[in-house]
Amino acid sequence: MSEATIATALEVYASTPATLRALLGGLPEAITSAPADEAWSVHDVVVHLASLDPFSMVGRVRAILDQDDPVIPDLDEQEVLERSGLQSKRLADVLDQLAQQRSDALVWLRELTPAQLARTGRHSAAGALSAADIIHHKAWHDLLHVRQICGMLSGPLDAGSGAMRKYH
Repeated sequence: MSEATIATALEVYASTPATLRALLGGLPEAITSAPADEAWSVHDVVVHLASLDPFSMVGRVRAILDQDDPVIPDLDEQEVLERSGLQSKRLADVLDQLAQQRSDALVWLRELTPAQLARTGRHSAAGALSAADIIHHKAWHDLLHVRQICGMLSGPLDAGSGAMRKYH
């Protein structure tokens, strides 16, 4: 782990709400709420990010810092999404919540020392991991879902591109 890769991961984590807002902010609800990928809509993917955040980033890193070699439980992501109560909220409101959660978390995460980032725990399904591993994974997870959302949005646009599909 280098300080540069942690800084990069934290910047991805910080920028995801603004990236999603820029990409999705002007789209009609009919587009963002339509099931597209494995029955999830764009809205559901954003809710997934917001509902997991308190558990998958801050909760896990705090457990590693507060305990010696804690077991980090695997999460049932669908259950967390359903229990969050965010599915009924407007996309703009979910993005606001995600941005606030991230802003609050980053104040603390950016202050972690190399020794704190190196502390470890054991994920119940994945095995040994460090606080830095969690931060890197969360940035990767964000980018995975940004790519997923882009794919969900590109399908209808691709279908409507006529003869220009030759260039796809």
